[in-house]
Amino acid sequence: MRDPHAPPIRLLLVEDNPGDARLIETLLAEYGGFDITWRNSLASAKTWLAENGVDVVLLDLSLPDGTGMATVDSMRAAAPDVPLIVNTGLNDEEVGMKAVKHGCQDYLIKGSCDAQLIGRTILYAIERKAIERERLQATAQMKKVLLQTVRAVSLTLEIRDPYTAGHQRRVAQLAVAIGQRLGLAEHVIEGLHTGALIHDLGKINVPSDFLTRPGALSAAAFDVVRSHAEVGAEIVDGIDFPWPVAQMIRQHHERIDGTGYPAGLTGDAIIPEARILAVADVVEAISSHRPYRPSLGIDAALAEITRFAGSKYDPDVVAACVEVIAANGNQVFCDDDPPMPPGL
Repeated sequence: MRDPHAPPIRLLLVEDNPGDARLIETLLAEYGGFDITWRNSLASAKTWLAENGVDVVLLDLSLPDGTGMATVDSMRAAAPDVPLIVNTGLNDEEVGMKAVKHGCQDYLIKGSCDAQLIGRTILYAIERKAIERERLQATAQMKKVLLQTVRAVSLTLEIRDPYTAGHQRRVAQLAVAIGQRLGLAEHVIEGLHTGALIHDLGKINVPSDFLTRPGALSAAAFDVVRSHAEVGAEIVDGIDFPWPVAQMIRQHHERIDGTGYPAGLTGDAIIPEARILAVADVVEAISSHRPYRPSLGIDAALAEITRFAGSKYDPDVVAACVEVIAANGNQVFCDDDPPMPPGL
């Protein structure tokens, strides 16, 4: 039995069979502690939900206006934050597992449950949903802290290399815009944003003189500069990012025809995020001032990636980049941080 002093649990029972509904009400009255609202159709249940709060939903899978997993999906859309338990007459474990995969916290088989089992299942479902919310909130907070740390590291690199201050942020702006134009999933764009902000992290191992020298570098010095991709990847290899950040950093100077570095990878051996970074990095670099030359402008940058589309650069990424620049011009680059993807 529940604590008699605890507030009643507000339960929405969606069931088209009056006999089954009365049985559930009787059993939960025996268990104690429930305030039950009964609706006999999906439409009426959703209308009631739009106007009232509820702690848990007990849902029949066979209703006049909805059956099977479509009923589950419809109810989840109407009440995404409310724990949902399927109450089905099908004694089929596969049906129950499908329901769980579709976002339900649990399932019950009609006619085989007593008051204790139903009551405990509902309480457990509410607890599981609460834990899920806490986990999502903790994950969001961890992502926020992670991004703040990434930005701090990016700023440290800018302080060391004032001639390219803002480069990583501008690359991140363009990379995110390209990823969105390509229709990448939100989670992938979050990772792209993060990897772009620190794609030159390995330059922390490069002497400042090499980064700011106005003249040409010797072959040995240039090799040191080129090592930044591998060094940066090694620095973050031990961090458990939810995205392939180390690979993005390691591969952002690779070219699909194998002429890049450090590994001379070709084609699909280069991850999609790194192919996007490669284009965004080149466009920003050519269109910005560098110690060894003035800015060549955005037209020269677009001419470069267009000329080598399909050889050095992924042609789909190049096309998306050209479309982004055509739609936004130089406004795609600004001094502010790149727009934060929705999930961060």
